[in-house]
Amino acid sequence: MSLAVVLLFAVLLIPTIGVLAVCLDSKRTPWAVATVSLGLTAVTSTLLATLLILDGATVYRLGIQGGPGLVFRSDALSVTVGLLDVVLTLGILGYTRTAGPHGREFYVPYLLFTTAVFGVVLSGDLLGIYAFLVLLIWATGRLVECSEKAGVEATARGYRRTATLGASVYLVGVLLAVWLGGSSDGQRLGFALAEVGYTDSLVVTSFVFMTVGLALLVALVPLHGWLIETHARATDPVSALISGVLPAAAVYAFFRVLFDVFTLEFLTANPAVTNGIIYGAIGSLLVGNLLAYGQRDIKGMLAYSTISQFGLIVAGLLVATETAVFGSVIQLFGHGIVKGAFCLVAGLIAIRFDARTIDEFGGLANRAPLVAAAFAGLAIAMIGLPPTVGFVGKWYIAVGALEQGLWVVTAFVVFSTLLTLGYVIPFVDRIYFGTFDGVDNGSQSITATMVAVVVLAALLSLAIGLASVTFEAFLREAIEGLVAAPVE
Repeated sequence: MSLAVVLLFAVLLIPTIGVLAVCLDSKRTPWAVATVSLGLTAVTSTLLATLLILDGATVYRLGIQGGPGLVFRSDALSVTVGLLDVVLTLGILGYTRTAGPHGREFYVPYLLFTTAVFGVVLSGDLLGIYAFLVLLIWATGRLVECSEKAGVEATARGYRRTATLGASVYLVGVLLAVWLGGSSDGQRLGFALAEVGYTDSLVVTSFVFMTVGLALLVALVPLHGWLIETHARATDPVSALISGVLPAAAVYAFFRVLFDVFTLEFLTANPAVTNGIIYGAIGSLLVGNLLAYGQRDIKGMLAYSTISQFGLIVAGLLVATETAVFGSVIQLFGHGIVKGAFCLVAGLIAIRFDARTIDEFGGLANRAPLVAAAFAGLAIAMIGLPPTVGFVGKWYIAVGALEQGLWVVTAFVVFSTLLTLGYVIPFVDRIYFGTFDGVDNGSQSITATMVAVVVLAALLSLAIGLASVTFEAFLREAIEGLVAAPVE
């Protein structure tokens, strides 16, 4: 067993062991246990990422030789999504230590959430992805229930039903593909489906089922209702995970289904399916932005913006050039950091000023200049202005689309940036140039650690943008291995 495989299993086991430690901890210090567990996971996943960048992808099959078993696959792309999860979850811990939620009821599903995300992105087996998606759905539902808002139990139940439906639709597609190809191993199944024929009606049907099921988990329009409801009723830390990481895991699952199993040849052989997904993603990009315009509540605006951003990411994947795919990957990572931190900034403002709507944000910069600066920096990144990570992701997707002659994608990337500018800037304007007439609970109501987390996130969004060329070099081999030829 290679070192890469040992590290692969370690990132799955460490947060799971943390769950056992939380349950057995008689001193009731779940925050400390979670911090140690996620800290070790961060170190281990960073080592794994470094090893994969240097030595390339690794595949490990666990089971009977030549028989059934689970397949784990890790490369620089998979660990990127895992790192997004641990960076965000560690940052959130700086918030929850003071503001909560507290207790085992929160930290058990919180750690299992990380296990599930790593399981999804490290699994090379479509049935394994399904199993970890189910765990992710359960953990998210439990996290949503940690809120004290009225009706949160019904919201959590509704989320579980909707997400389970999406996972079930995905499973139908997987089972159909396995019946056709004789394996749930993504790469082996890909070879088998190529022999069946990419235009075979059952092959196309299996792809459509998997895509629709995962699109529901990503919350693309018109399958987005669950995200709006859970985002509104969840606590701010959980909203950060719902916006930043939860759809990212489903997008990554789609990424593997698209490139490992069905490949670019499938997209070339079925242009109607390809164009349908691209235009559907563009529709989600447009509708999400337009609905964000009508939001006066900061969390509502962030929720609809998330729907829009993931439409952009999926469109970039379907463009299927190396340039566009890299744009989608960096947008996925950058959006998770920015949107997660934005949810925490909204929480800080709510704690100190009891402010949730744009009308209540007037003049906050005069009383909390550092929080306001973090808000403005994250706003710039979310809009996609240079040199932030938001700009870099959109730039690569737009350029990749032009390489393929898909000017409509490029046009909507530019248009969406203008729309985002239109609904984000009023919040910034209100913070800096409005008149304060609300409640100030004092600077002692929030801690320096809480402020530091969001400030660091704003700086990180800038740093990733500036270092995008380096990131491209790190990910180039993994992307080239997937995108061997552009779609005609």
